[in-house]
Amino acid sequence: MQATDLSNQQLNEFRLATNVQHSVEALISLLIESAKIDDEGRTVEKPFQELGFSDKAVQILMQFVHSKRKFIEGSTKTANIRAYRLVNLEWRLEIRLASRALMKQSQIFVTMKLYLHTEPKSENRDLLDNTSEQNAIIIHEDERRNRKDVLVQIDLNSLKYMIQSLEEALTESRTRRVRNIIAAIH
Repeated sequence: MQATDLSNQQLNEFRLATNVQHSVEALISLLIESAKIDDEGRTVEKPFQELGFSDKAVQILMQFVHSKRKFIEGSTKTANIRAYRLVNLEWRLEIRLASRALMKQSQIFVTMKLYLHTEPKSENRDLLDNTSEQNAIIIHEDERRNRKDVLVQIDLNSLKYMIQSLEEALTESRTRRVRNIIAAIH
């Protein structure tokens, strides 16, 4: 009899812990989504009223959202994830033949120059926009700040390993867990 009571108590504690975990996750999602919306919570408030929450519960939720809004906005701004995107790639194949300094007969390298940007932009903005010369100079200075050029020299075996690792990462990025994390960030 005591074993049954103990297992029921453990089951109830597990259910309570699971409910608390789901509640905290829901509140965090609410905070993140409401931080994206910039109209003082009116859009966030409406769905709760439609779902049948009492006015007092909605008022408490909105008070919670407003009290934590600055913290969430500050946290997302300070995180400042600088994700680079590849804009262009130049590469060449270099072969060093045997000499007195080299012990091997030849070495094969691939030299790549990666052009990376931190913010999305239209690749053909100059063609589409009829901006003045001065505005074009300002735009190009802004692009230089957000641009990073990387020169990489790599042997063929390392290049093959890098390509395999990137393919694995691409496959993993298609999982639901990663998509949820990315959605929470944006």
